[in-house]
Amino acid sequence: MSNKKPLILITGANQGIGFATAQNLASTGKCHLHIGARSQEKVDAVVTSDASIAVAAKTVSDGFGSFDILFNSTGISTSPDHANLGLRENFRAVFGLNVFGVAFVTDEFLPLLRASTDHDRRIVNVTTGLGHISITLSPASEFSAKSFALPIYCSSKCVLNMITAVDAVRLADKGISVVLAAPGYTQTNFTGGNGVKEASQAPLQIVRAATEGDPREYFGTVVDEEDVYEEFGW
Repeated sequence: MSNKKPLILITGANQGIGFATAQNLASTGKCHLHIGARSQEKVDAVVTSDASIAVAAKTVSDGFGSFDILFNSTGISTSPDHANLGLRENFRAVFGLNVFGVAFVTDEFLPLLRASTDHDRRIVNVTTGLGHISITLSPASEFSAKSFALPIYCSSKCVLNMITAVDAVRLADKGISVVLAAPGYTQTNFTGGNGVKEASQAPLQIVRAATEGDPREYFGTVVDEEDVYEEFGW
């Protein structure tokens, strides 16, 4: 087993949960981080641009040749310009980042993950209980659509969950684990400062999904603190 520090690539690490996750990982001194965002606008532009994603992958390839863990943490609940956009444009904006952006980033960086000789390679996609159909429908859940009627955001995360499930199956025999992590309802700019936990608490489950335990035990599950997925039959 190699003792080298794993190289971790994080998208959306300029603020909120992504930033807190980067801080948490950096404080351990047990890994190398590769992040390149300086503002949310630049993150969104990079993650939704195929050309920018390709350039980012080449930068990592030229500098390191491979990397070991990918965090897909970028996400939006609505377009920043939602007030001036129609429903179709808002769907395009949210799905462009939350779904297509994650899918394209994963696809572009996958060869570099495959090139890694690390024994424990992982892809971690950040999700939410709001993307679970059973939770959305349940009258017993405080996170149901009765309290959080966000059809665009919720449906984008539901699609992300399916992409993650399919990738978990198709990459298992390649030695790459694909894991879902749900940080919970967190106080960030994303939630307008609302939430049941501070941003500093949110990375705990994401870091656990990426660096702790046997990733094979996470197969088909969601790494979360509140256990809402297990309660509502994930």
